[in-house]
Amino acid sequence: MERNCKNCGSLVYAGKSYCADCGAKWIEKRITMRNVGVDFADMYLGIDTKFGRNFIDLFTKPHQVINGYIKGARMNYVDAIRYVFIAIFMSGIYMYVVKTFDIDITAGLANNDEFYRSLGYTEEKIAETNKINGHVFDFITKYQGLIVFMTLPILALIGRITFWRNRQYNFTEHLVFHMYTYSHFVIFTTPISILLSFIDVDILMIWSMLAYPMLFAYNTYCYKKCMYLNWQEAILKALIAIIVSVVLAIITFMAGMIFTIIGVIIYKKYINPV
Repeated sequence: MERNCKNCGSLVYAGKSYCADCGAKWIEKRITMRNVGVDFADMYLGIDTKFGRNFIDLFTKPHQVINGYIKGARMNYVDAIRYVFIAIFMSGIYMYVVKTFDIDITAGLANNDEFYRSLGYTEEKIAETNKINGHVFDFITKYQGLIVFMTLPILALIGRITFWRNRQYNFTEHLVFHMYTYSHFVIFTTPISILLSFIDVDILMIWSMLAYPMLFAYNTYCYKKCMYLNWQEAILKALIAIIVSVVLAIITFMAGMIFTIIGVIIYKKYINPV
């Protein structure tokens, strides 16, 4: 009996369960809750699934996942875009837990007044700092997805400048690299953050402060694997990346200050002249 793929319309040969052109599975039975559960398990649960292989191999063999995707081998692993959305979903769960259980994750810093006093802060400055911490948390909570999508191009730019003479990756391929590594780091650390939020907020804050150094170290490890570097070359590139990051931060800060000053001048001179 002749069958045509329901996705692309190509012929699905007798005895075959998948389309030879697009790879879609031939499905005849009506959808049930059991089917939905099986599909979810096939995609996301277990070490033999795409997500399971992704999660394990991004620790042990990141070059197979990332370079494989870049070169077109995309059947065995979750694609980069989907992995980013899984990471955003995990972050959403974390924020939901924090809001639902009314966990004050800024309390670890907000209540540590002695630390601020040791830095020479006045009581007024301490109160202002605690208030800023609260605003930062609210901003991150509200715009976490946007923050992720803004962070990835910045990381890719740092990577492209760091490996300027190495043409193995172009900017887009550096972007794919960080889509995998950043998302993987979020997926790995989020369950730990949720657990720590119930155990001890102070430990959670320490864990959060260690997050960026850990992400940097993980990226160094992945670049070593993907670019086939030795440890000496990888550490050298890591130092260059730190310098590039600092320079970009300074440029961004200066540009922000300039635009702020220009905005104030325009406002005072043309919008609300005295």
